[in-house]
Amino acid sequence: MSKRDFYEVLGVAKTASEKEIKKAYKKLAMKFHPDKNPDDPTAADKFKEVKAAYEILTDKEKRAAYDQFGHAAFDNPGMGGGHHGGGHHGGFQGGFQGGGYGDFEDIFGGAFGDMFSNARGGRGGFGSRHSTRPQKGEDLQYTMEIDLEDAINGASRVIDLPVFEGASQVNKKLNIKIPAGIEDGGRIRLSGKGHPGINGGPQGDVFIQMNIRPHPRYTREGNNLHCKATTDFVTAALGGKIEVNTLNGAISLKIPEGTQNGRKFRLKGKGVTDRKGNTGDLIVQLTIETPQNLSERQKELLTEFAAA
Repeated sequence: MSKRDFYEVLGVAKTASEKEIKKAYKKLAMKFHPDKNPDDPTAADKFKEVKAAYEILTDKEKRAAYDQFGHAAFDNPGMGGGHHGGGHHGGFQGGFQGGGYGDFEDIFGGAFGDMFSNARGGRGGFGSRHSTRPQKGEDLQYTMEIDLEDAINGASRVIDLPVFEGASQVNKKLNIKIPAGIEDGGRIRLSGKGHPGINGGPQGDVFIQMNIRPHPRYTREGNNLHCKATTDFVTAALGGKIEVNTLNGAISLKIPEGTQNGRKFRLKGKGVTDRKGNTGDLIVQLTIETPQNLSERQKELLTEFAAA
């Protein structure tokens, strides 16, 4: 069965930017995630298809190869293929694309081999399959799902990660330090844990991409956090204070007299501090609750108020 075009899988044009590809991937990955579709046996395959398309199209070298040769750039027999690490408990999902560049050049040879070499940055040039120069091993890409709190405050995680020691792949427990303020899609690097080098070259690296799970109360835009709070119509009309729960504890918010429904309050410096030390704000949108189950006396008072 032929594979679908990667651009078609993500629903983007062939001229789509990396940002557009990432946006499409996030939407589809959430839609087809097996955890969200326990009753759909096809969800896992759709999720894998979306993930494979994302991994190829967000890698400049692999995208160039795919644009040039299509699926043949990665699927032809004898090309070395891709390796896929399994998931593990605690929300970590592994997966990486292996090498196969040299074998591709062996299959196509001549001008095609040279074009493929150029597509991946010109490494080795024409006839590079015969080169004896030391070359760094291929890097590996993984993804890890984390909570918003971990992204904001930083955390440590011990995970089972398939890594290479020499020419052998082994599963190792690695301590992963998540830096405070990391953004959705941000990566951390583990040096020398990727594919073995060629002709005595250094071992490649492992890059772990952080995907932040949606939070039930807060959304992050850049370094700003957004949340909602409620108050009664009396406090909104006469003014007062309400308590707002933040990720770092409750704070008091002053409500001016005559506040309207939907008004936004900006709390300076209560957002996210990124890895460069820049801190955003907390933006609170106010919802005014309409009272229910009023007593007869309360209804009389409101009627008098309306008449006045």
